[in-house]
Amino acid sequence: MDEAQKAAAEAEALKAKEEAEAKKKEPKTFTQEDVDKIAGERAKREQEKADKQLKETLKKEREDWERQAKLSSEEKNSEASKKREAESADRERGITLRENRADAREVLQSKNISSDLVDFVVDVDKDKTNENIDNLEKAFLKAVETGVAEKLKGDTPTDKSKKTADTADYGDSVVI
Repeated sequence: MDEAQKAAAEAEALKAKEEAEAKKKEPKTFTQEDVDKIAGERAKREQEKADKQLKETLKKEREDWERQAKLSSEEKNSEASKKREAESADRERGITLRENRADAREVLQSKNISSDLVDFVVDVDKDKTNENIDNLEKAFLKAVETGVAEKLKGDTPTDKSKKTADTADYGDSVVI
């Protein structure tokens, strides 16, 4: 009886395990209430995140406004001119980068190097860009040379038509 009980318990355990596996294989289904709940929670999290960012931005803007309210007109003008100069410098830097990128693309194409690599060599300083192009060209040519040498590497074929000391002559046949 003891063995029969063990066998029955094992059979029940096996059946429960098979049912659990079958449930895992079935796709999970959601009711409309489940979907609404999940979407509501997600929307709530996103709204809280947006509210937090808005509060931080407003706080920074308020602090900046209060700080500027305490400044004299001379200090305000000075600060405004510094801000304009910084914006102007940023615009100028962007324009210079675009010009250098275009020039570098032309140079790379003239040297038969993919123009997709332009972002790796471009710099605000034109001389630095040209130096980067030269370094890239050297590295590119070296890599091509190494790759070609690797592909062409092999053994020198032997001339089997010539008799050597290693060959034995058996009539009309030569054994190597």
